Amino acid sequence: MRRQQSVRIGDILDAYIPPESTLGRGLLTAKVSSAYRQVVGAAATEATMKLTYKDGALRCKISSSMFRMHLSANKDEILKAINEILGKEEVKSLIFT
Repeated sequence: MRRQQSVRIGDILDAYIPPESTLGRGLLTAKVSSAYRQVVGAAATEATMKLTYKDGALRCKISSSMFRMHLSANKDEILKAINEILGKEEVKSLIFT
């Protein structure tokens, strides 16, 4: 018996769950949140109190003014890196509060 090519579970979910459904939007929010945490690193993730993603805008509530200024100064690079991880330009704006 020949083994078939493996498929990632995320690819299966993307194929069968419509992105406009509630579950599809929730999965996208989780992917965006994960990409943000991967890009900014552990220290900035610890300083991030809340992430909200809606209609292409990622809002990040930052507990430290030092991290907020650092992240704001590197906003374009962070945005580009997040979209590279996601594989398309999903996040259009990044707002730090």
